[in-house]
Amino acid sequence: MALRKLSHIEDDAVEWLKEKYELLRHSLIVARVGSIKNPYSIISEGNREKELKLGRMYFFHYQPKTRMKLPYYDIFPLVIPIKPYNGGRGMLGMNFHYLPYRLREKLMKKLIGFLNEEELEAYLHISYNDIKGFTRFKEAKPTLHKYDLTGSYVRSQFIHIEPNEWTTALHLPVEEFRSRRGGVTKAEVWGDSKDIIEHHSIKFI
Repeated sequence: MALRKLSHIEDDAVEWLKEKYELLRHSLIVARVGSIKNPYSIISEGNREKELKLGRMYFFHYQPKTRMKLPYYDIFPLVIPIKPYNGGRGMLGMNFHYLPYRLREKLMKKLIGFLNEEELEAYLHISYNDIKGFTRFKEAKPTLHKYDLTGSYVRSQFIHIEPNEWTTALHLPVEEFRSRRGGVTKAEVWGDSKDIIEHHSIKFI
C-alpha cells in the first residue's frame, strides 16, 4: 500500500507501530520507514481479544456483509464501539479512519472527557445517546458504522489499543478503503466525510 509523505507525528506513529509489531513477532514495517508491507500482520498475534467491549479502541480486519451495496468501506477499521445491536451480534462504532488526521484529533479531544480511569482498564464511558445530537460531536457523524460480528465478516480477532496509545493509533496511515466501483482514494472518502459533517444527517452503513 503506497503512503503519502509522513509528517513528524506520523513518523512517530510508524515507529510505535514497528515496536508493537515486534512484540507481535511479525514484520509490518520493512527496512524503509513508511513502507507498509502487510497491514494485517498485526492481527495474527499479540494483544488479541475475541469480542469488542464498549468504549475501547480496536483494530481488526473486516469485510462488510453489504459491501456490494456500499459506496466504499474500510477493510482495516480503527473503531471505538458505542452501542450493540441485534442482540449483541452487531456493534455500532466510531471508525476514525473516515476522518482526516486533523479531525480525528479534534474528535478525540472532545471524547476524552468521557474517559473512565476508575477501574483497572481505562475506557470511554460513552454511548450513542451521548453524541446523537451531534451539536458538539459533529465530527462523529461520518465515523458511525455498523459492524456485523457474525459469520466470516470479521476476518480476525480484535487488537485492543490502550488509551495511552490512542493518539498514536489515530495517526497510523493504515486505512484502506475499497469500493464496488473499483478504486477509491482517501481524499474522496474524507471529502465526503467533511460534507456529511457540515450538511447531512447521519446514516449508518
